[in-house]
Amino acid sequence: MYLVRPVDFADLPALERLAQQAGIGITNFPANRDRLNDKIASSRRSFQMDVVQPGDESYLFVLVDTSTDEIVGCCGIDAMVGIETPFYSYRIDEVVHASPQLQIHNRIPALFLCHDYSGTSRLIALVVDKAHQNQTAMSLLSKARLLFIARYPERFTKRIFVELRGESDKHGYSAFWDALGKHFFSMDFQKADYLSGVSNKHFIADLMPRYPIYVPTLPENAQDVIGVIHEDSSQSADILLDEGFEFRGYVDIFDADSTIEARTESLKTIASQKSGKALTLTDTSKGPMHIISAGHLESFRATAARAEYQAAGLSLEEATQERLAVSPGHRIQWAKL
Repeated sequence: MYLVRPVDFADLPALERLAQQAGIGITNFPANRDRLNDKIASSRRSFQMDVVQPGDESYLFVLVDTSTDEIVGCCGIDAMVGIETPFYSYRIDEVVHASPQLQIHNRIPALFLCHDYSGTSRLIALVVDKAHQNQTAMSLLSKARLLFIARYPERFTKRIFVELRGESDKHGYSAFWDALGKHFFSMDFQKADYLSGVSNKHFIADLMPRYPIYVPTLPENAQDVIGVIHEDSSQSADILLDEGFEFRGYVDIFDADSTIEARTESLKTIASQKSGKALTLTDTSKGPMHIISAGHLESFRATAARAEYQAAGLSLEEATQERLAVSPGHRIQWAKL
């Protein structure tokens, strides 16, 4: 079975392995040991802080296969992006060009550089080992962070977004980058993607074009990948879209991946979550699958298991109680998986 918990320094080798397996296009989870170590340190500080409103905190969680005690996935939440430097995106909008004399009225799609998501919470880095990319593991890992947000709403903004991985091949070629970004950055997509994950992002503001990019002026293969989700991210995207995230016309400035967003309180897991006491479930064949969490901040734990709702709380199997380190009567939180 699986368990989600906060990351620790001992997890660094596993995170390195997952980052290398994830490949190109996930800028917030770079395959760089020092940067990953910094992310662990930042996460540990964030869990230990007293927070009354969101700031530069970042929370990183790992997915554990409890049968082997192996780290097989990770995910995270940035409490607020764009604090030190603006968080850049392209907003897709239309520019009207009209000539009454010629009776021509054209609405031309264009990409506008913006930082509309600065000051907003972001879900980051959902990466799962290929051998464990099943529905239970993926859903548990994705939704565990939503239960954490529901438990600590003061730590996050009321609007939240996710960047989905854009279209690129295993060699690091991105048709969108090749048509646009490389002309301003003088480097290939793989290097720009890596630098964005490990360095200060001032270089983006220094080098990106400030004027709208007219989409029809781009090569057809670049136009075709705007807003397209990489096939390796389709499963995680489906989970998020089912939660209530929506595409509202924003794409990444590097590979034009889709950015999806939602009001936090409207997300399915957050809106439907309940809390109560842990009870003991005697008939293990009963009850639908739930995501269940327990523990405060650093001791936060979440798992997926069959459970049965009762007026006094949620009935859990003893094995589930052991994974969450709870006993009957302990406070827990849950939602349907």
